[in-house]
Amino acid sequence: MSDTNTVTCSFTLNRDLYNRYKSIIVRGGGNVKGDLVRYMENVITESEVPNSETLEALSEVKRMKEDPSLGKSYTDIDKMMEDLLK
Repeated sequence: MSDTNTVTCSFTLNRDLYNRYKSIIVRGGGNVKGDLVRYMENVITESEVPNSETLEALSEVKRMKEDPSLGKSYTDIDKMMEDLLK
């Protein structure tokens, strides 16, 4: 009986590349399958739609680029850091 929520992946790659990769993963206490699954999960997590706070920040930057008078600009990094740390 097969589980409809799983998929079997099969692909071909260079044996030396696989062996080198596997030796690194195994040294760290992992396994190739588990590492590839974690990698896929990270790709999905990192590519998710930004949250509302991030979308607002992006919108604010866009408005500031269109109208530089909305933000403060600096020519002196020390002054900028001083203001940021206040």
